Amino acid sequence: MRRRNIFVRCIGFIARKFRALQEVWILPWWGGGGLVTAPLWALDAFVLVVKICSTCAMAVFRVFIPPAMKSLYGETVLITGAGGGIGRELAIQFAELGATVVCWDIDARRNNAVVNEIRKKDGDCFGYTVDVTVREQVLALAAHMRRQLTDISIVVSNAGALTCAPLTNLRPETVARLVEVNLLAHFWVIQAFLPNMIERQQGHIVAINSSAGLMPCADMVPYCAAKFGLRGLMDSLSEELRLDTWTKNINTTSVYLASISTGLYPPPTHRFVYWYSEITAQEAARIIIEDRIFKKACFKTFYDVL
Repeated sequence: MRRRNIFVRCIGFIARKFRALQEVWILPWWGGGGLVTAPLWALDAFVLVVKICSTCAMAVFRVFIPPAMKSLYGETVLITGAGGGIGRELAIQFAELGATVVCWDIDARRNNAVVNEIRKKDGDCFGYTVDVTVREQVLALAAHMRRQLTDISIVVSNAGALTCAPLTNLRPETVARLVEVNLLAHFWVIQAFLPNMIERQQGHIVAINSSAGLMPCADMVPYCAAKFGLRGLMDSLSEELRLDTWTKNINTTSVYLASISTGLYPPPTHRFVYWYSEITAQEAARIIIEDRIFKKACFKTFYDVL
């Protein structure tokens, strides 16, 4: 993965050393409360101000000098739900950029069609039929791929499902299925590949979320609940990786999709369709790859909104 900017890495190194110094020496020396903790508050405030200023400076710098897109040659990208929609377009565009693509989907026919389309363009692609809601299948296939194929460097957890109906009209099994596909499946995929990334100290996990994970939507209660849960999963995982020195080169990205013309989401009906209209899956995939992932790979990306 792309090396982080030297200035950002230095700030992170200083912050980690300060935290270790604080835990080992400063806290035992100053005690547990009262005015004696004032120096600690001053030091914490100073570190906070330095981090804020450095982050703002880097953001302004990147506006005028955006980072170049990294090369994908030699990278192996796993995409779940690759049989159609955003997953299909991501697989095709990753292959066009030189990556080896691994397509996972529960629909063998559609998945094989994507694999064949990529191979006709001389792309390197492999396809597997798997139900990502079944943890045993995910773990077994991940272990098989590590033995027979190669290590996965980029995981795009994209598989999703949506049913638009009032909560009282949904069957219990439908609710359970929506939560399994849109939330639990992400747990199983991450658990299957994150340990290997930690072992190699390198990797990138991308979760394709939805604007329903940021705001409530009528007739989409289970879907919204699952997407809010996915947001918590990725934000918490990002924090967990940030605090671990050995995972500093493992990036995370959450992409919050709005109105995409894939047939999965109902078309927008608000009054501002002209400014906030649907975009094609092909255009959404291009934005995800170019603007949301690899031009920001030098940072520990928490979430981006499409």
